[in-house]
Amino acid sequence: MMADEREENLREMAALGNLKAVQAYIRSGVNVNSQNKMNGRSALHWACVRGNQAVAELLIRAGADTSVADNKGQTPLDVCKSDATRAVFPGYSATDLHHDEAAAGSAQDVEPERSFVPHYLAHPDLSKAWGIPDDALVDAPRDSGYMRQLQHEASVKVGQREPVAPAAGAGASAERELLVYSGQHSEECLVGSVVVDAQALTVAELGQRIREELDGVPTAFGFARYNGKQTVPVGVKQEAFSVARVFRGSDDAVVLRATTDSSH
Repeated sequence: MMADEREENLREMAALGNLKAVQAYIRSGVNVNSQNKMNGRSALHWACVRGNQAVAELLIRAGADTSVADNKGQTPLDVCKSDATRAVFPGYSATDLHHDEAAAGSAQDVEPERSFVPHYLAHPDLSKAWGIPDDALVDAPRDSGYMRQLQHEASVKVGQREPVAPAAGAGASAERELLVYSGQHSEECLVGSVVVDAQALTVAELGQRIREELDGVPTAFGFARYNGKQTVPVGVKQEAFSVARVFRGSDDAVVLRATTDSSH
């Protein structure tokens, strides 16, 4: 499959909000900054104009250019449809909203005025809103062992789960209960626990689960792993790995470190 076809598929998945597919395309080396030849929009443009906050955040973390302009001179931030999506842009704060009211208002009128509407938006295939397309898992040029591992993890997430040695008889589950601490590993800092499929969930997705299920967590946080002896920081790049790969010890615990921005 030609590279430009995969780039177009990445933009389609971003528009549809298929986070897992976008993640797989990024991992397989598709250019996140590629632009549609007809309207100049990138995957980040489409995530923003369709209000897909999680996809926009993932793309920015993967190096998407927030300043690239489409054929109308609009950046992804210009076409954002929600304050929540604008908030994932580095350096953006609520105080900026007053300055951007005019840009946000014009963005509301952008979509009806377009002379060219991609086929996947004019006739959306809702079955593509979940799952990972086969071409998202092909080898990238000059593939590395690191990239192959990431692609393998992406394939595991869509049902091709690698065998797990049974812990207590056949049929052992990949689910794990992880204790979650805020700030440091101590009894008074324990905020709760989450039960997750450690192979199917990435560390970034674990963060979203923690926000949804637990109270008393920082508004923005990074991760650290307590391995029973010391607290080891988890890098931003490692957040794309599966929970099983990062928190690999049976007694590992999650320590949340408050941050001042989304890049931690």
